[in-house]
Amino acid sequence: MEKVLCNPESLVRPEVLHLVPYETKHLPECIKLDANENPFPWPAGMQESLYKEKLAFNRYPDGMGGDLRNAIGTYTKVSPEGILIGNGSDELIQLILLTFGGSGKSLIIHPPTFGMYQIYARLTDTTVVPVPLLNGLDLDTEKMLEAAKSPEAHVIIICNPNNPTGSLFPREDILRLVRESGKIVVVDEAYAEFAEETLIPELESYPNLVILRTFSKSFGMAGLRLGYLLGQPETIDLINKVRPPFNVNSFSQRVGILALGYLGEYQAQIQQIKVETRKLHEGLTQLPDVVVYPTRTNFILFKPEDPDGWADELLKRGFLVRNMGVLPVLGRCLRISAGLPEENEGFLRAIREISKGFRNT
Repeated sequence: MEKVLCNPESLVRPEVLHLVPYETKHLPECIKLDANENPFPWPAGMQESLYKEKLAFNRYPDGMGGDLRNAIGTYTKVSPEGILIGNGSDELIQLILLTFGGSGKSLIIHPPTFGMYQIYARLTDTTVVPVPLLNGLDLDTEKMLEAAKSPEAHVIIICNPNNPTGSLFPREDILRLVRESGKIVVVDEAYAEFAEETLIPELESYPNLVILRTFSKSFGMAGLRLGYLLGQPETIDLINKVRPPFNVNSFSQRVGILALGYLGEYQAQIQQIKVETRKLHEGLTQLPDVVVYPTRTNFILFKPEDPDGWADELLKRGFLVRNMGVLPVLGRCLRISAGLPEENEGFLRAIREISKGFRNT
């Protein structure tokens, strides 16, 4: 039999072929200020409590995550029937687009915003309709409503507070999109615990409103990949149709339940992170050659005169920050998330040195 050589690239879906893989830098020797994580360890006693758990890793997890959904329901005051858990927010974004997007459908987003919305749109063959933020920071509600008039438009995603800008959009602007667009409106509240604002109380009034939450940020569980959706039960039931079975492992489910039992301790961490973020913001603002944007999150977007040079100099000093490249309207920017107090002090000393060095060249 004649051997037939196969070129796998010739068989790849066009949407995948042109994607650029999402890559992150893994530099454990550096101080990580690039990923918007909670830098503090888990609350005292939580890890010890986890060790006492008897988890049957030889068995599949609870596919519906009943205990975790009950715990989330107590925390959010949402019925467990209106909750869907996922393997991080990324999976839930994909499930939303598998449900409401696809060929011939479109997703409306507001760049600059979280890059995974666009990636999962392409993977689900959903067209992306960008409506850039006004001045790079504010929601353009009118143009988003205009875009939503298209019959192809099925989903709108609002990141609030927004990543990477840190902007918190007016509640009424988002609710106007919910009321007037006639589309599924997903509000990504990954940083809501820092902003201390949420649209959760509005869920019972709007079947087209879906809220996306995560344990990765304020709850310090970025390494475990755990997120959840909130909505009216009928809407959640539709998205649940495309959810893979046993999508959230037993370990992550149990840690999520434990974490929600330490709310007081996590709230103290959140308040400390907010204090540290303000210190970083003030320190950056004092530099003459840096534009610093307001934030309601645990991270700050800023624009030095030479962002690439700054990123290189910070890396030489052991600080890993996020180089955002060129953002719509805002241009080339860097993003930093608050670290531990001693890490932040070191960062502030470093940026003063770097700023002075660039001014003297």
